[in-house]
This record gives sequence, structure tokens and C-alpha cells, in this order.
Amino acid sequence: MIVRAQSLSYPKHISEDVDLLAMALGSAARLYLFLDYGGTLVPGAAERGTSPGLDVLDMLEQLCEVESCSVFIVSGRTVRELQSAMDHIPNLGFVGQGGFEIRRPDGPTVHPVDPGTADTLLHHLELEAHRCLGPCPQIEIENRGFAITLHLNCDDRAAERSATQHFVGLVRELDVNRQLEVLYGDGVVEARVAGWHKGDAITHILADADPNETLAIYIGDDVTDEDAFEALSLWSGDGEEDKPWFVPESDEEDDEVIPRALPILVAPEPRPTTASLFVRGTGEVHEFLGSLVAIATTLL
Repeated sequence: MIVRAQSLSYPKHISEDVDLLAMALGSAARLYLFLDYGGTLVPGAAERGTSPGLDVLDMLEQLCEVESCSVFIVSGRTVRELQSAMDHIPNLGFVGQGGFEIRRPDGPTVHPVDPGTADTLLHHLELEAHRCLGPCPQIEIENRGFAITLHLNCDDRAAERSATQHFVGLVRELDVNRQLEVLYGDGVVEARVAGWHKGDAITHILADADPNETLAIYIGDDVTDEDAFEALSLWSGDGEEDKPWFVPESDEEDDEVIPRALPILVAPEPRPTTASLFVRGTGEVHEFLGSLVAIATTLL
């Protein structure tokens, strides 16, 4: 049972719906699988540049070999960083910079959003951040093109809070027209162009997909993934009022309804979310991928 509270829900564990997953795959003509990177494929505390284990890469490669399966890795990292970690896998797609870069399998990297005047603002923010915070060896400032990211490697929590407050102060001072939004992560603070997120990128990719013939799965662990969870629900029809999370509706009352969108949260314990299901950490994500490979290679 899913308990709703202000449009959020407490999700069920994936183990409660293994049969439903098989039924959903069996009734779908195509699968779209979106996997968040840090905190999902690799542990959230992993060093930057960390690649998934060989067993995980092998499972991704097997899924990409299925003609009717499209797999995308989604991350705040750039597409170039993601490619360097797993570009040897044919037919693997990437969504970088939290949605600002999209590379479809075997296609070029495209930028669905023009940063416009925010480009100059980001350049000024980068210069000011380097002037004020750059001398600190425990702080790395990165220009991602659509965002300025502050990587905080401080052992001292007070120093980390001070650097964060200083950076946010710079954003407020320079961004007089409110063109940027600030996101907070584990050891990371980012000021990025507002108005576009992971959910928009997912909607962009699924624009030509038919919800009646497609199963879309998104697995992610942090607050930015909630936008993607909601986008899946809206794409499949779940965004309409008075509709359950599973879509489409059944013709017969007694028939079991087959889902077309499966947003899956990665968290130690269930929490209010727009996802329908959850798994406990990267280990269970890898187990799920193993099950998905077994089912998809048989049914799709």
C-alpha cells in the first residue's frame, strides 16, 4: 500500500513487486532505463572519476545489446566524464550536468538549453569564487558550462559551512535577476542555470515514446532525482488528478494493472517521495540490474 501525503508517498520495497516488473516488461515493446550515477551505480561517497565495477559494466553492456532497450546514465557530471568511465559500452546514452547535456546512443552530445545571458553571469561568478575561495587547497571550483560547482573537501565542518555561506553570498550578490538556482549535495554546492532539470531531460528523451508500448524506469537517490520521478509519472499519465501511480487503466476491474513508469528511489529506508518503489543502496541496485538483465534478455 502507498500512503500519500501532499503528493508524496512512502514507497514499497522493490522485492514486493518482482512479479509486476516481469509482467510490465513482458507487456512492453520497448524499455527505457535511466540510472543515476553517484549514489546509485557507484556509492555517493566514491571519489570523482570512480567507475562501476566490472560486473555492473557487464550487466549494462548486456542490456544495451537488447535492441528494444535504451539505457541512459544520468549525472551532474559532464557527458565527457561519464564517457571516460564507460564509453567502451556500445549503445549507451548519457545525460550530463543534471540534464543540460544529452548524448543519445551513438549520437552527438546536444544541449537542449541555451544558457543565454547566464553564461556571462556564470563566468563572473567563477572569477569571484576563485578570488575569494580559490586559495584554499581543500576547495575545488569547477565551471561546468551551465553551472559553477564548489567541491568541498574540508575535514573541518565549520570551514565547509563558511565556504558554502560565502559562495551562496556571491551568488545572491551577482545574480540580481535570479537566473540561477543553488543546489546542495554531499560535499558539493552548485549554482546552475534555473528552469531546466533532470526531469526536463527525461521528458525530452521520451518525447517520441508511446506510453502504451513502453516501460520507463528511473533509479536515483537524491533530491534532484525527484524531478525525474515526477516527469516519468506525467509522461505515463500519472500526473493527472485522481489517477493511481500505475498506468494505464485496465479494461476489466479484476485485471491486474500493468505499470508503464517505475520511478525507484535509492535510500536506506523509505521516505516521502514521488517514486513508487525503493531499494536500499547501490548493492540492491546492482541486484536489480541482474534481475532486469535476466528478464529483459528473455522477454524483450
